[in-house]
Amino acid sequence: MKSIKLLTTTFGLVLALSSGFAVAQEKDEHKLEPKHGGVVVESNHIEYELVVKPENVQLHAVDHGKVMDLSKAKAKVVFLVAGQKMERTLAGQGALLSGEGVDLKGSAYTAVATVEFANKKKATVRFKTN
Repeated sequence: MKSIKLLTTTFGLVLALSSGFAVAQEKDEHKLEPKHGGVVVESNHIEYELVVKPENVQLHAVDHGKVMDLSKAKAKVVFLVAGQKMERTLAGQGALLSGEGVDLKGSAYTAVATVEFANKKKATVRFKTN
């Protein structure tokens, strides 16, 4: 009888400790928060933020906490809004890519950005809002 109590107590202690480690591991994750009021997505350790306004569309990129130089990069962004497809070309302007704006009738959209960096590497990133 004592061995069953000891086994149950040991099992409970192991379970409690393992759940504590799981909580500690969750704290290490970083949250993707917009710095410019857009939508943030991470792809290949690069955080992309798409900011859509009627006057312009901007795409920001941060690699491991460092703002990337996008002056020689370019991008094409395809927006899907209420069954309509709109396309914008973005050009590098220092730390961001910028192009003609999009007037979204509602806040819900899906956008796919294809970014070509100066070294000719390409990245495709998908943004979605509700």
